[in-house]
Amino acid sequence: MTGTKAEAEARVDALLIEPLAGLKRGKDGKGRRLSPEGHEAMITRLRVWLSYLGEEQLCGLRDHIAAIASNGEWPSEAHIRNVAIIASPPPPEVSPYPRSMMKSALGRRAVAQGWGFEMYQEVKRHGPPPFVEGGWKEKQLREEAEKNQRRRQIIEENMAAGIATDAEAGWLRHWHHDMAEIAAIQAGQEGAAA
Repeated sequence: MTGTKAEAEARVDALLIEPLAGLKRGKDGKGRRLSPEGHEAMITRLRVWLSYLGEEQLCGLRDHIAAIASNGEWPSEAHIRNVAIIASPPPPEVSPYPRSMMKSALGRRAVAQGWGFEMYQEVKRHGPPPFVEGGWKEKQLREEAEKNQRRRQIIEENMAAGIATDAEAGWLRHWHHDMAEIAAIQAGQEGAAA
């Protein structure tokens, strides 16, 4: 374990787990109370998985858990992860889902058809499922891709004319970064775009 990873996990302990130590063990996905070992395994998984969150997000998550803790018990691990994803989507190295989606036939088709950036944003933001091939989400992402194509063109023209705003330039850098990341994922070189 690197110092950085150890520090991140210690931050999760200090800001989330220790302040909530008085809560009772929660239930599993089937409504059964977790055993002491099962609860400890959940805490260990959360400590590792939530280590990507910053101080503010961890404090917000802690406050949320404290507010909804029915009967003074931990909510489910799935609930905690979902709230964390909404607050701050995990980077691809934490969640394998964005990588797997971009490596899939659907991800390759999305890139080839010009809506790979939008699909990547969607799966990083919302994780799995539902993402139905050809369904409403694909149509929505294709429409968003058309708007973003025009946006890129305008920003590039503004940059060439020297009138692009910092926000425009930042958005275009983000687009290029994510497209490079997608290309690296699809080539099997995930660390190359970082």
